Amino acid sequence: MRTSFIIAAALALSTGVAADQSSSPAPRVFVFTADPKDKTPTEEEQGRLDSVKDVRDALGRKAGLVMVTSAADATVLVEVIQRERTQAGGGFGGASVTPLGDVLVRVHLKFGEHETDVKGVAPGYWGRAAKDAAERAFKWIVRIDNMPKRGGEHAPVTVH
Repeated sequence: MRTSFIIAAALALSTGVAADQSSSPAPRVFVFTADPKDKTPTEEEQGRLDSVKDVRDALGRKAGLVMVTSAADATVLVEVIQRERTQAGGGFGGASVTPLGDVLVRVHLKFGEHETDVKGVAPGYWGRAAKDAAERAFKWIVRIDNMPKRGGEHAPVTVH
């Protein structure tokens, strides 16, 4: 009888703790890049716009994040700042199915007063590099969100 009371008390405590943790609002994430300078984006600008979509899609699949459509509604800003391709050495002849070299997607993250840069790397494909960047960004967001907060919840961030 005493054992079942202890188990019931432990379950009540554990559900109370879980309710406290889940009651904090989920980080609201906005993914963007600098606007194109002209009406028709350059190849580099179009590439960043494509990576914004890929990073947004990848982060949108992460539990515990809420994707928003404007920076004003966000607590986390994710800016795609650059894409680059590294060249790999030549092969042994023949056609290559996978493009040679790695691709990198660099993103800048801002969550309250915290900021960092991360990069996603993948062999050959931009979508895979964006997914890697989103995975690294997600881990950083979770780490910052789980830090003890001073003065309540995170305040919305501002775009400079």
